[in-house]
Amino acid sequence: MIELLALAVEAHGGSRRWEEKSWFSATASITGAIWELKGKPGLLADVVLDGETRDQRLKITPFPWPGRYATWEPYRQTIETSEGLLVAQRRDPTTSFADLTRQSTWDDLQVVCFAGQANWNYLVAPFLFTRPDFTVEETEPWREDGEVWRRLVITYPDALAAPTRRQTYCFDQHGLIRRLDYTVDVLDGDTAVDYPSEYRAFDGIMVPTRRGVYTHATDGTLARGSPTVAIDIAGAAFF
Repeated sequence: MIELLALAVEAHGGSRRWEEKSWFSATASITGAIWELKGKPGLLADVVLDGETRDQRLKITPFPWPGRYATWEPYRQTIETSEGLLVAQRRDPTTSFADLTRQSTWDDLQVVCFAGQANWNYLVAPFLFTRPDFTVEETEPWREDGEVWRRLVITYPDALAAPTRRQTYCFDQHGLIRRLDYTVDVLDGDTAVDYPSEYRAFDGIMVPTRRGVYTHATDGTLARGSPTVAIDIAGAAFF
């Protein structure tokens, strides 16, 4: 493990503690301009995210309304009643975005795919990057707001679902993630800049309780007025 990744893992709770964790649960509000654009405002404003720490599985409750929940895996997603009755499902969910533009509206299962994939990856970073099938390399530092952040370029293996294969993470002097740069494949390759903040420890794991994701304006500058996606976590548990 390269030195910067080791620092980040330790800052977020340490590999020994993480190895003891198999599941997570987070109470979250997922808002932002994208949901209005996609015709789904307020759908994720008060949800619980339950997932596995090693396999890509996530459950969103309630969804799309009380008495139902959604599940996400890279190759299958569902909507079910609270009694477990299957209401809808989709195989190979990312393929449903193939003919859509950034202005296209989404159906409920596309919301599950986008939110499930992103939030699973958020909640297991940076521990996920220690897997041997990841490519991790340190690049030149990033300067912002009078600070200097060290950067890792992370390349995901084909076996894992992610917004895009290659992402750049910025870490502060303590090893906490301060910025994430990537493109979003299902949004026509739009560039995104993600700012995690307000870290809290839950069961010894450091989690950013606020996250704002922004895109670039037509002149290339970062549009910091209204986030495309905003995630606020009220509480979390790892067990």
